[in-house]
Order: sequence, then structure tokens, then C-alpha cells
Amino acid sequence: MIFASQAQGVELESVKASRLNQHYVVELVMLVSIPESYARSILLDPDRVVSVNQELVNVQSLPSDEEGVSRFRDHTRACIWLFCVDYHNTLNMRVKDNGDIHLMVEPATSKFEYGKFVWRTQAVDTDRTRLEFFSETRPGFWVPSVGMLKARMKQGLRRMATNMECEYRGDRVCAESAWVDSTSQ
Repeated sequence: MIFASQAQGVELESVKASRLNQHYVVELVMLVSIPESYARSILLDPDRVVSVNQELVNVQSLPSDEEGVSRFRDHTRACIWLFCVDYHNTLNMRVKDNGDIHLMVEPATSKFEYGKFVWRTQAVDTDRTRLEFFSETRPGFWVPSVGMLKARMKQGLRRMATNMECEYRGDRVCAESAWVDSTSQ
């Protein structure tokens, strides 16, 4: 399925979702038409992520006692067709030596019993970046199905990447339907 335009350059390369016991795993790779440094600057700033991710209602910075760790609480409203869930998670974010951005859920103050999220950015050229996303979660609430989770993550992360491109270009109105999906359904 191809819906490309010069305005948007999001190209979904792959998306996988699976369930292992009670853990849900999602892996997604996409190309975006923004410099790698710009993509990283957004992913490292929870307040900026809220501005491009429509599922995040808000984030609140929290104190951290650990060097190199940013701590925050998010409020997310995620919908899969007519099923919606609101939840809060407390997360610890750190950048690993290889540059990967790791976010870990604090289960005691979160709706997730377990949560690990990893963003990896790779410059393809000066104006394009490969974004790799990995998550392994154990939500403390019912998830309809792996297929529905995959569809929600695919749509939500594609929309987030499109919004990142629009912000980079300074577009106030962004056509969300313009994207390239090179994966099979």
C-alpha cells in the first residue's frame, strides 16, 4: 500500500507484534525525513514527545536520584477501534553507551506490571533517519488481541513520525494520510 507525497516521507519498513506468556512484544522500523539529531532531540525530551504523540495526554517530570536518568510520569489514552484505555506509568529514561534510548517502567507506581521501551536512531543520510522501536510490556489491564495491538502501535507510531516531520518543516497542517507502507498486510 503506497500513499506517498513530497510533504511526508514516513516509510514503514517492518512491524511485528507477538505475545510471550503475558508479555507483549512490538518491533517497528521506519524511515523518516528528518535529520537524526532532530529525531533524537524529540525522543530525549518527554515534553516534546507529547507534542508529536497524540496518545500522550501529558507528562510530568519527577526527581531522579540516579545520575544520567530522567524520571517522569505519563498519562496515556490509547484506543483500538472502540476500545480505549487511560493509564499512567512512571518511567526511567537513560541513554545507553551505544546511543539507544531506554525507558523502563516502575511497576509500583504504574499501570504496567512490566515495561521496557527502546528507541534507536540511525542516520540514513543528512535528511533521513531510520527509527527503530522495541517494546516489551505486561499491561495491568486487558489487551484485546496481538493483532489489534500491532495495528494500534503501527498507526500511533506512524502518526508520531509524521508529526515529527511536520514539526521539523514547520507545517501547521499535516496530512496524516500521506505515508508509505512497504510491509505486507
